[in-house]
Amino acid sequence: MSYLRHRTRIAALQVLFEIDATDHAIDVVLERRMESDALNPQAQRFLHHLVLGVWERRQYLDTIIEESAPNWPVDQMPGIDKAILRIALFELLLDETEQTPIKAVINEAVEIAKRFGSENSGRFVNGVLGTVVNRYRKETTRKSL
Repeated sequence: MSYLRHRTRIAALQVLFEIDATDHAIDVVLERRMESDALNPQAQRFLHHLVLGVWERRQYLDTIIEESAPNWPVDQMPGIDKAILRIALFELLLDETEQTPIKAVINEAVEIAKRFGSENSGRFVNGVLGTVVNRYRKETTRKSL
């Protein structure tokens, strides 16, 4: 795992959590995060790509989450877990440009969930992503395990 990509995913988590929990403008929050994290141009592009991609497709991503974790309605899910799952699902199912391997996406999401979420977040994120990979395997075969 690239440390720069790891930092960028954490920045994406912070941006997505903030815009989901507040009425702050996405472009303002994104710009503030890029400046405060002193990300290089490549990381800024990746952050922009993740945040806008996730935010534009959040309704679809939330549908996938609800199908994969029916006992946890998305509107009642902790914001951190929801943002982590949205990012990982975007990378697994929708992102045609980055081609991050499935195992790397899941490991990264679980690690971030353990660091920023609750005591059970890592297991929850791992379970949801495992269910999604098994259910949507045909869509994700373009990436190596």
